[in-house]
Amino acid sequence: MLEKEERVLMQDANEVKANAQTIREMKLSTAVRGGVAQGRKREMRRIYTYGVSAVAAAAAAIVIIFSSIGSPAAVVEEKVMQTASANSVTDFELFRPIGQRDQGFAAAMEQGLMKPIKQGVEKNGYRVDVAGAVSDGRKSFIMFSVQNHSEHIASPVVDSLYFGDEEAPSFRAEAKHAGERSDIAPGETAYYVYTTNLLPSVDYSKDAKMSVAIWDNVTQKYQKGLNISFELDTKALKNQERIYHPTQSLTVDGQQINVSQVQFTPLNTYVDLEYDKANDKQIFKVISPVVIGKSGSNIEKLYYPEEVLKDNTKSTLVFKSSKLDQLDTTSLKIFGIGAVKKDQLKVVVDLKKRQILDAPDNLLQILPPDQEADGEEIYFYRKLEQAQVGDSFGMWLGDFTDAMGEKHKRVSPKSTSHGGTTSSTKEDTVEDETAYNFGKGALDYPQPLTIDVKQYWIPVMDTQTVELHSKH
Repeated sequence: MLEKEERVLMQDANEVKANAQTIREMKLSTAVRGGVAQGRKREMRRIYTYGVSAVAAAAAAIVIIFSSIGSPAAVVEEKVMQTASANSVTDFELFRPIGQRDQGFAAAMEQGLMKPIKQGVEKNGYRVDVAGAVSDGRKSFIMFSVQNHSEHIASPVVDSLYFGDEEAPSFRAEAKHAGERSDIAPGETAYYVYTTNLLPSVDYSKDAKMSVAIWDNVTQKYQKGLNISFELDTKALKNQERIYHPTQSLTVDGQQINVSQVQFTPLNTYVDLEYDKANDKQIFKVISPVVIGKSGSNIEKLYYPEEVLKDNTKSTLVFKSSKLDQLDTTSLKIFGIGAVKKDQLKVVVDLKKRQILDAPDNLLQILPPDQEADGEEIYFYRKLEQAQVGDSFGMWLGDFTDAMGEKHKRVSPKSTSHGGTTSSTKEDTVEDETAYNFGKGALDYPQPLTIDVKQYWIPVMDTQTVELHSKH
């Protein structure tokens, strides 16, 4: 893949991250209140939907302050001395439980691939130690512990990871914790593994630096400046990887999907997909993908991939580490796609009449308003049956354009009782409920108003198989 194209995959998340510390504070607060694992989907959805508005608000506030008091004085960052870690907080076995929830980290532990680091820093009652790390050029795993010597419950969030001057993508990065809780009580030590996806075309330096911020649950402030430098070679496992470039493609519901590359590493199996530009549908997901290896009557399969590096043209499926390519044939089987016609990626609303004029399907409705609503806010509702719940996701609605072609930003909804996606595996149904606030004065805009649809779940079942590799 070209470097320029790969960087587009991270554009939305990285633009928000680069332009507003406000978003990072939201992530810190959410991690403390809701738990990282359960809240990640809702948080990414909130950042995607309202991130640009938050950036604009933060920028406006900065302009006001600077115009009143002038440029701020330079802030001198406190120097923190990095020291060797005690063995009591860098024992690899303390991190092993995380392998139950991360197949790549489990593979690294089982094969003894984690490189010891044992370096840490201490500041204002907190100490962060990096125990070890490993990378295969597509993902990085960093084990770190946090000691809380303060008097308050705290929660760490990895602020950034740099390789030299190159920042690792933060989209879908996560610090998974080894204990039952993600936060840390006073006097306690907690153990985490930070995972982040890397761009395969980037030549990352070995000089890594991870920055950790600690959120104080009582003061509602965070401590920054806990930065640990260490060596992490993203090419260390290169001589153990196998890469194949299939010559065939999948055609699902008339949509062409090319498999650009299949990469087997000691940590994971990566299947890189590209969606043909000539497709008349936008593909949001492939349904129930399975990698199948065969040798005679012997059949082995890889299920339940994680999907990363996703945009409107590409997707990477990440399966567990395997040696399926050493069998006679290796293939990818999918059971359909989640897709919408490109010319239907919009919701057209007459706000005055509170009426939907056009949508990706006829299931989208407007719920009656309640006491929290005003004339500029609408509650969208959609229930989908035969939804393929295991692969489903919630709809994302973006900004909107009025009838004269002028673009407007969506603003945060006033309602707190409408929003989110619920699903029933037993009934195979998905229900979406979204509060959409057009903003003050929207009733006076030229009607109708057209909302951009960023993501919408319409499953199309069509089983297809493509060969990835053959020894014949």
